[in-house]
Amino acid sequence: MMETDYHKARELFEQTAGAAGLRTVRTRVPYENQPDLFIDFAFQKRDPNKLLVQLSGVHGIEGYAGSTIQREVLKGLPQGGPSLLFVHAVNPYGMCLYRRANGNNVDLNRSFNLKTVTNEDYKFFDAYLNPNSGLQFYTGFLKAVFSRYTLGETRSRQAIAAGQMTHPHGIFFCGREIQREVKLVQEVLRSHFAGIQQYTVLDLHTGLGEFAGEMLFVDHDRETDSPDYFEKIFGRKADVPDPGAGSYEIHGRISDAFRQVLPKAKLRYCLQEFGTLNALKTIHALRKENFEWRFRAPGSPPSDGVRDAMLAAFGPNDETWQKRITELGIERWKQAWGALA
Repeated sequence: MMETDYHKARELFEQTAGAAGLRTVRTRVPYENQPDLFIDFAFQKRDPNKLLVQLSGVHGIEGYAGSTIQREVLKGLPQGGPSLLFVHAVNPYGMCLYRRANGNNVDLNRSFNLKTVTNEDYKFFDAYLNPNSGLQFYTGFLKAVFSRYTLGETRSRQAIAAGQMTHPHGIFFCGREIQREVKLVQEVLRSHFAGIQQYTVLDLHTGLGEFAGEMLFVDHDRETDSPDYFEKIFGRKADVPDPGAGSYEIHGRISDAFRQVLPKAKLRYCLQEFGTLNALKTIHALRKENFEWRFRAPGSPPSDGVRDAMLAAFGPNDETWQKRITELGIERWKQAWGALA
């Protein structure tokens, strides 16, 4: 079964990476009274021109599923091919404390903004997403229903999930500066892989979509040929974000941090998303977690109820789900490796 303790998961990752012959390094990212938080990097230099990267835990709690997949991939590495880099727990604070955001309450996949983010419509959903009291859990919901009716489905979805800079205590906060975790990932790429010419990044996520389903989001607006590239190697259609078809465009994508640090290399980025609960239940878990986080002592673990709700939304204790997402994670990694090899 999937390991859901951060410290045990990272220990297992280090052991598995070492047994696979990869070099491992770690960087401490402390927050509050949590000093033993680390981003772990495991890499092996093979082809000097090509690189395959796999990320887990950009959204902290989603790292438990990602960690499981990474360990299984490491157990069966093929010989030769591109250089390899596994990044375990990009957001260790969120993974350790069962949060989606980091210790600054920043969503790392909305944080790489080089200019101010404007999202005026977020205020219509603030009371719903970020209630200040138990009563507002209910009054905020009613206000959100009215706002959704007034703004429409597409505009409301974009307002809630795209990212915002005006409510630092709120869900989907972009932050107002590039976060340390993102800079550390960039530094490893700059230090060890500055000369590569092409690379693929597989970014593991959970929470969106049908239970045990898979979506493969690609940055079609950055690399227009990416949908065709990934469809060819994966043997299925890529998911191009389309607000008119139920998705949304986000600000400050972490994929842009890769483009900035290695601007001369050809990047292929794919966010591999595994579905869990429906959107309303997932948002409800985030509301409960964020409310408790705001009012509990800094660095304190969540209550059992909040922990269980977050795991149900982002790392279900379901054998069928865990088996399926692990199989898909291994399959896509092997396909990406094969295309580079």
